[in-house]
Amino acid sequence: MNKLIHICLMLLTVVSAHSIALAQQGSITGKIVDEQQKPLDLATVKLLAATDSALVKSVFPDEQGNFTFAGLGQGRYVVTAVLMGYEDASTAVAITQTGAQNLGTLVLKKANTVLAEVAVTAPQRPLVERKPDMLVVNVENSTLAAGNTAMDILERSPGVTVDKDDNISLMGKQGVTVMIDGKQTYLSADQLANLLRSTDGNTIKSIELITNPSSKYDASGTAGMINIVLKKNRMTGTNGTLTLGTGYGRGHKANTSLNINHKVGRINLFGNYSYLNNAGSQDIGIIRSVTDNAGSVTHFDQLTEFNRKNRNHSYRAGLDYNTSDRNVLGIQLSGYATGDDNDNNGSTLIGSSMASPDSTLATRSIFDGRYSSFAVNLNNQFTIDSNGRKLAADVDVSRFSNENQANYDNTFYLPSGGVKGNPLLSRSVMPTIIDIRVAKVDYTHPFGKDNKVEAGVKYSNVTADNDMKFENQIDGTWQNDAGRTNHFVYEEQVAAAYLNYNTQLGKWGIQAGLRSEYTRSDGNSVTLANRVQRDYIDFFPSIFLNYKISDKHQTGLSYSKRINRPNYGNLNPFTYFLDQYTYEQGNPYLGPEYTHAFEFSYTLMEKYHLTAGYSRTNDVIAESMQQDDASKATWVTNDNLAKQDVWFANLNLPIKLAKWWDTNTNLNGFYMGFEGQLGPDYLKQGQYALQVRNNHTFNITPTFSAESSVNYQSPLVYSIYRISTQWSIDAGLSKSFYNKKASLKLSVSDVFNTRTQDVRTNYANLNVVVNQKRETRVARLTFTYNFGNLKNGARQEAQSEEKSRINMP
Repeated sequence: MNKLIHICLMLLTVVSAHSIALAQQGSITGKIVDEQQKPLDLATVKLLAATDSALVKSVFPDEQGNFTFAGLGQGRYVVTAVLMGYEDASTAVAITQTGAQNLGTLVLKKANTVLAEVAVTAPQRPLVERKPDMLVVNVENSTLAAGNTAMDILERSPGVTVDKDDNISLMGKQGVTVMIDGKQTYLSADQLANLLRSTDGNTIKSIELITNPSSKYDASGTAGMINIVLKKNRMTGTNGTLTLGTGYGRGHKANTSLNINHKVGRINLFGNYSYLNNAGSQDIGIIRSVTDNAGSVTHFDQLTEFNRKNRNHSYRAGLDYNTSDRNVLGIQLSGYATGDDNDNNGSTLIGSSMASPDSTLATRSIFDGRYSSFAVNLNNQFTIDSNGRKLAADVDVSRFSNENQANYDNTFYLPSGGVKGNPLLSRSVMPTIIDIRVAKVDYTHPFGKDNKVEAGVKYSNVTADNDMKFENQIDGTWQNDAGRTNHFVYEEQVAAAYLNYNTQLGKWGIQAGLRSEYTRSDGNSVTLANRVQRDYIDFFPSIFLNYKISDKHQTGLSYSKRINRPNYGNLNPFTYFLDQYTYEQGNPYLGPEYTHAFEFSYTLMEKYHLTAGYSRTNDVIAESMQQDDASKATWVTNDNLAKQDVWFANLNLPIKLAKWWDTNTNLNGFYMGFEGQLGPDYLKQGQYALQVRNNHTFNITPTFSAESSVNYQSPLVYSIYRISTQWSIDAGLSKSFYNKKASLKLSVSDVFNTRTQDVRTNYANLNVVVNQKRETRVARLTFTYNFGNLKNGARQEAQSEEKSRINMP
């Protein structure tokens, strides 16, 4: 911890030193107005070197037309103001000593040329876009995303798979860190799944898939990171978007959302509200064969139907305030309230032969879930000067509150249909409260044109309190089940610091970084009097090399070390029951896993991208299954295996087949192998696999388009499981009208209802087959209407795009 404190002090010293240096440099200020003395905040102000007219810097005036060039050395300059429809205005200025040079007011006169009305329309991005350090899925305006949730969109993203238990894999590997707007969620797998199902897809701009992050990012996530970027509206005036949707699969779906934004002067107000009401179901079949010590075989043929109704209200509201020309202060409030009802019915045939079972177990479980969250984010970004030096600070405080009530009814029936014994009636209450507190500071310092240093510190504290009470009804009285009742409290603290350096040496681009994270965790099972505490510090280096062979050929090579800490859901030792023979159990002794990842990339014509890599994960956290031959119970848990090796190659091919027909094909081939002691046996197995996603966009008319997507995954191996082939086809139509302010989108996911997940294992004493059929075929109709000051907003968006190219906020 002392090392991290020293790093923090060093960063503060650097910031202070540069602030002093800034005060010793010259600056130029002024104001841009028209002939009626009205400020022209849409103008571009350029600073040119007087000797050769080379561009030194560009800035944009504020709402009052004021502009500033700061951090200037001595010399002669020319200041030029440019705005379409006006004549340019220029003035010369010399800086011979430190201090501010005020140019006063520059007046732009109307040009004599009469210009036709110009409609500024942002270019439509491709659905899948490859960038040097990530793969981006631009779901905004896509018919395939309309009306879906964030989880639905993730399942359709290249290289992403979601298994039967909602575990997310990227390029074949589990251990993915999911972020929203660059902020880590810090949630367990089931909590994260609920959050993603509660997030309306209409509020999402893009999905960023980052397989090998730099030291600037958190070191967690051995498979990389998935960043969900929400839509942000920065248009001037008042404007917004209204969305209404309906759909049907194995149940009715409905969704609505309202995004609204108001920007005037230095203040930007924004808000979003969405409502989802989804009903659906899925089926899971489990076939098991258990052999006891005497050699007798008992077969189990289980089929369970899960019927689910989900109602969700979510909201987001915030304020950005430019306290000065170079400082932006922001606050954001967000949260959701969800009602989730499950009525599950199962039937299990039990016997030495399935042709004539000895008995049938009928199971009914009713879950009543209530989930809510509330989060506050405070952020401040200070642009120290126009050279790109920035200081940014974020504080996040959030609480997630869940309460699940469940009732179980297990009844055995004889082959004759009579009841065998008394029904086994049970009930449980599972309240969970999760508190998350995060604070971080990031500093960026460019050195000239081709060098940049980034540094930062971060602290996070996560506390989860789960108090599960389980009762059985005995002789008409509810009595506590001590074997299933458990109170588990988990706290994790992580303090981190990083330093990242970027430079350009001719055709070489180099980025090197080092991140340190100090972790303290405390998992306390109060009921079992079992406490596991950990305290460790790790260092995570990363290096990225890029070489520009020519304008058409670029290559890159990277390495990073990462960590994946077990989430508290997997550490909690209590048991989740499907029925008395099948359940899931936590492992409080799980340790973190560490990954060393290497990647090579090649880009052709800034369009076609190939990425290949290898990763070795030590102490890999892998899901496994165990079985008690005496009680004939089978349960799922997680264990640390010795290692996991993954080789992969990802090829992204955007091809324009015609002026109206665009395609994008993403091919991901990989080998995934596992090795290590698992129970009494030693596991060593792996397999090559292929994932394909092929998207087509048809621009039939300027206002009518169509999309389709073909998805395929070959058989693959994960831990002790062998997963069968999956494939599906999605399709959609989009029609815009009312001068493109409104649109109507029709989409059908998994048109032929082919997506199933078949998992089997024949490891040690296990002989299990799991068949899962989710509700994958869903038809949706979505109406979207954009309202408000759209013309003025488009011009402001164009200005924001220019700002981003010169490292302005």
